[in-house]
Amino acid sequence: MTGRVHTVMLSLVMVGVIAADPAWRGELTTAAAPAAVRAMPPSVLDFKVSWKGLLDAGRLRIEFAPEDADKPGMLVVRSHAASTGAASALFPYTSHFWSEMHPATLRPGFFHAVETDRREKIDTTLQYRPRQVEFIETSEDLKDRKTVREHGVFRFEPVYDIFSAMLFVRGQKLAPGDRVTLVVQPFKTPYLVRVRVAARERHMGRPALRLAVAMRKIDRDTLELRPYRKLRREATLWLSDDADRVPLELRAAVFIGDVRAVLTDFRKLQP
Repeated sequence: MTGRVHTVMLSLVMVGVIAADPAWRGELTTAAAPAAVRAMPPSVLDFKVSWKGLLDAGRLRIEFAPEDADKPGMLVVRSHAASTGAASALFPYTSHFWSEMHPATLRPGFFHAVETDRREKIDTTLQYRPRQVEFIETSEDLKDRKTVREHGVFRFEPVYDIFSAMLFVRGQKLAPGDRVTLVVQPFKTPYLVRVRVAARERHMGRPALRLAVAMRKIDRDTLELRPYRKLRREATLWLSDDADRVPLELRAAVFIGDVRAVLTDFRKLQP
C-alpha cells in the first residue's frame, strides 16, 4: 500500500525544457459542465475491507466536513484505516489522511498522510498551488530509526488529491458510456486516472452506477505515461444511483490479491 517510486527536484530544471504538452491532456475532463448533483453533506462513511470478500482485512472511515475541523472557507475530509484480524498479523497497517479543498472548485489546497506498516512510517505533505504540486515526504525505518526526507515538484494543473478526485467524479453526469479523466497526485507520484461509466444496475439491493477505473503513472519530468503495475486491471467501483452518490463497493486486483471495500454505514451529521 505504501511503495511509491522516488525522484527529487528534477522537475525544477527539466519541466519546460523537455516536457512537451502531453497528448493525453486533451482527454482531461473540465469542470465546465458538472451534473446538478448536490454537494456532499457533512457525513461519515464506514467500510469493511476484505480479501476476495472472504477474509476480514481491515476497516476504513471517511469523514466529510467533520464537526471538529476548523478551516474557514475550506472543505475538510479526513480518513482513518487499519488492518484487522489475521490480516493485521500478516500486514499491520494504519493510515491517517487529511485533505483541505476549495468547495466551489473541488481543487485541493493541502493534503497530509501518515502511513505505518511493519517496516516503516511514511509522513507525506502536499501543497497544491497554481500550476504545480509540491511534496515533502519523510520515511522512518521502524527498526533502525533512520529517516529519509524527500522533496519534489510536479508542474501541472489541474491536479486533485484522493478525496477531491472522488467528489469531482461524483459531480459529473455519469450516464452509461461517459468517461471522466483527471490527474490525481495522492502522495509523491502523479497518476492519470480514467473513469468509465459501465452501466446502471442494482448492487447491494439498490440502484447503482458501475464505474471502471484505470490508472497510469505520470513521469513528473517528461509527463510520459507509465504502467501502474500494482493495479493489475481496471478496478470496479459502484456508486449509489441517487442524490447522495456514495461509494457502495470497490473491487481492485492489486499486487496482494483481490481487495474489496464495502460500505457498512453512511450517516449524515447534523448541520
